[in-house]
Amino acid sequence: MSAAVLARGLAAGYGGRAVVRDLALEVAPGEIFGLAGPDGAGKSTLLRVLVGELPPLAGEVRVLGARPGSPALRRAVAYMPAGYGLYPDLTVAENLDFFATLHGLGGAGRRARRAALLARVGLAGVEGRRAGALSGGMLQKLALACALVGAPRLLVLDEPTMGVDPLSRRAFWALLESVRGEGATVVVATASLEEAERCDRVGLMREGRLEAAGSPAELARVPGVRLLRVRARAPRAAAGLLAGIAGVRAVFPVGARLAVWADEGLAPEALRAALAARGETAEVEPARPGLHEAMLWRLAAEGAGDGP
Repeated sequence: MSAAVLARGLAAGYGGRAVVRDLALEVAPGEIFGLAGPDGAGKSTLLRVLVGELPPLAGEVRVLGARPGSPALRRAVAYMPAGYGLYPDLTVAENLDFFATLHGLGGAGRRARRAALLARVGLAGVEGRRAGALSGGMLQKLALACALVGAPRLLVLDEPTMGVDPLSRRAFWALLESVRGEGATVVVATASLEEAERCDRVGLMREGRLEAAGSPAELARVPGVRLLRVRARAPRAAAGLLAGIAGVRAVFPVGARLAVWADEGLAPEALRAALAARGETAEVEPARPGLHEAMLWRLAAEGAGDGP
């Protein structure tokens, strides 16, 4: 199979109004592919098309070589929607049993699968607790366990870590890595660019279109400019000084430091000297931009009429 997910000229939406427009997408088998973009970008709509919940308005879509919603994909594709789609009045075990029944598992096989999944996601021992009484991180783990009941070849997740603490988020991504390690393909939508950097490849969505796709390192590359980190005694005052130095294109505060986008020819030593000449002592060092920083730069450059 050349692609786990393939879309060409895809349009999708509601009531005949397109939310996703002329979209082309290809996801390789066994990779974690992130769909990143702000709310309203069309990520959830696209995922609903891939799992067969929403028919496309136009274009071609294939998932694991079949049309979305095909009976052949019933057990091969698992979907974890935003909000998890669990039953709060059922216990942890009852939720898992329900999804196992949907996949045709019963008796000893169902009990063995339930025990294995609970151990895997770290919920062993809380089988009798109602889902509605779980913390956000535990609810997230239960939702993933329910999605994995049928041992899917494609796992589709819509903002699965929204509203959970950083520790739970890290644990969840470790679980996704283990799922991928078993040969499954993962497609995950997220509004967090820092989280998107955990993916093998990322598609950047905006206003229903896939603007770019590639590895996080490829998408963070910005030609013609470089990123410098500046640590100054008075960051706010230094930001004002930096704005007046030739070659500085944009300045963003990041905690106690400043992220400075500058012309490629502006060396750290030259920027340090320029600040010193203006009475500000600072440490300046080159930095490798992440997706979040690169996107901030692109938005700032577009707003100034100076960017891609």
